[in-house]
Amino acid sequence: MERNSRTSLYEKLYNEIKQEIICGKLKEGAKLPSKRAQAERLGISVVTVENAYAQLLAEGYILSLIHISEPTRQAE
Repeated sequence: MERNSRTSLYEKLYNEIKQEIICGKLKEGAKLPSKRAQAERLGISVVTVENAYAQLLAEGYILSLIHISEPTRQAE
């Protein structure tokens, strides 16, 4: 990801992922890397990835599934 322009890093990441979705490189049902993994891979902050993912989510390009954990045994 090129860093030497006036476009913010989150916008660059957002646009990159959006284009991959539009052109079919990222297929429906494919999982994006976790925010932390994506940040480490690109050498950017987790907040930057969160902002890009949030924009994609707001515009309907991605879905976010919340994992709900259940207790393994009854509390006493």
